[in-house]
Amino acid sequence: MSPRILDAPHRIYFAAGLFQIIASLVVWSVWLGGALAGWYPVPPLGIAAPATHGFLMLYGLFPFFVFGFLTTTFPRWLRQPALPRTHYAPPALLRIAGLLAVYGGLAAGAAVAAIGALAMALADGLLVARLIDLYRRTPAPARTGAGPFCISLSAEVIGLVLYAFALGRDDGALATIAIRIGLFSFLLPTLFAVAYRMLPFFSVGVLPRFRNRALRGAPAAFLALGIARTALATGGHFAGRVPLDAALTGLAAFHAAVWVRRDGLHYGLLALLYTGIAWIAIGFGLYTVQDGARLFGVWVGGRAPLHALGLGAALSLVVAMVTRVTRGHSGQPLHSDAASWLALGGVQAATLLRIAAAFPPFDRWAALNLSVVAAPLAVITLLPWVVRYSAILFLQRDS
Repeated sequence: MSPRILDAPHRIYFAAGLFQIIASLVVWSVWLGGALAGWYPVPPLGIAAPATHGFLMLYGLFPFFVFGFLTTTFPRWLRQPALPRTHYAPPALLRIAGLLAVYGGLAAGAAVAAIGALAMALADGLLVARLIDLYRRTPAPARTGAGPFCISLSAEVIGLVLYAFALGRDDGALATIAIRIGLFSFLLPTLFAVAYRMLPFFSVGVLPRFRNRALRGAPAAFLALGIARTALATGGHFAGRVPLDAALTGLAAFHAAVWVRRDGLHYGLLALLYTGIAWIAIGFGLYTVQDGARLFGVWVGGRAPLHALGLGAALSLVVAMVTRVTRGHSGQPLHSDAASWLALGGVQAATLLRIAAAFPPFDRWAALNLSVVAAPLAVITLLPWVVRYSAILFLQRDS
């Protein structure tokens, strides 16, 4: 490993996350091609395939980018010194080792995967404790708006521990609870809060007469709604979820309406952020329809809402975060290059294909199921971006 990769927290976390984007999507693409399309035999896995996919994408992928971003920016927001290497490097390396053990569990069995997941939870818990301690030691005026991050990051650790036990016990119900915690109480509230800070910041710099009309306290409200949704979903209360989904839809749609401008679409970073916020509104809108229909005994949309949020929203915002931080710290202009534009287009195409696969007639095309196409398309279009930004992280010094 290049010693430069440990020079800053975003380097090690982003580099591992970039590898994991391709690794997780390749594993899923191979499994879909054999198990769903029937193009070739698939050897049995040591962990159930759906549980593997949920873990590798949610807890194995996105926390690398969230932690890489927040360990870099959180101290600045709080007006505190940067974290020393001893605070972020050991948790990062332990998380990577744990993830490798989870991959080993695909062949060696669920016990190995569960141990790896617990190691990841320990790593994340150590880092989150550092960030919370930083928040606690910051005077009240400087930590305004930072509290929701402490709560959502703590939810990630809790969900990861539950998922580790779910893997070890082959407990699908517990894995579902862990996914809900990870998506609705950790990932989406955190990314919304990041966009809440990033979008106005970039817009003021490049768009004339931009006015930030964002609602004060919106990240905290989003987090509270997400936690409430997690609790109701776990209890099977579909009636209670409908107003929560509608509120989350409205909150995201309102901010999309006040932030998005046509002239901003020419700027790749803004386009990525616009797209991520739009997918949050679309995803929760789909959940509103789906949960409302379930009250009448109708199941519609399958996993379309989940992929609108987990693929369309989350990956778009991740590409924006990595592009901005990596280019900024390497002294490059803060705009999107061709690789970032390709990644943006590929994520949107893959998301649309995966959503279409949940609706007739595409859901009945077994050999040509659009899910089988979506994952390889994401790999192909994200790979140039992954290679380019991995090279920057490994080879270029921070400016």
